[in-house]
Amino acid sequence: MSTSRSPFDRNPLGGIGGFIVGLVVLYLLFKLAGFVFNIIWAVAPILFIASLIIDHKVFLGYVGSIKRLFQRNWLMGLAAGVLSLVLYPLVSVYLLGMALFKKKLKEKAEEVDVRRNGEWADFEEVPMDPMDLDIDYEELPPPPEPLPREEKRDTKYDDLFE
Repeated sequence: MSTSRSPFDRNPLGGIGGFIVGLVVLYLLFKLAGFVFNIIWAVAPILFIASLIIDHKVFLGYVGSIKRLFQRNWLMGLAAGVLSLVLYPLVSVYLLGMALFKKKLKEKAEEVDVRRNGEWADFEEVPMDPMDLDIDYEELPPPPEPLPREEKRDTKYDDLFE
């Protein structure tokens, strides 16, 4: 005979133990995130300068997007600008990532261009001596005579030129 257990027969400390383990895991995740954020905060100026060196157009595009947002909705633009200043380390990581991505994209595009069109030469030396083609101009056929123009005086358009 099987006996069914009542939900009230469980140990109440089992649920508390899982709750405590969950809290400890969340605490450790927040500590890890804080540690990573402190490291990013310390190297943010270097990341920002590196992103400017790699591709300054990424920064100009970011500032332009905030400017356009400010023009459309000044409150959202102001919020985006303030958040960009407050979350400066994350913005610098984003700008560096975008600069590296665009640099890699340009390299791949150049690689495809070289594969498709071949290697471009920096310059080509052209000889200074004129080319000797050994053409006998007396043997060439004479140029064709132009066809005579037919005289049509049907339209008034031709009368404008007389």
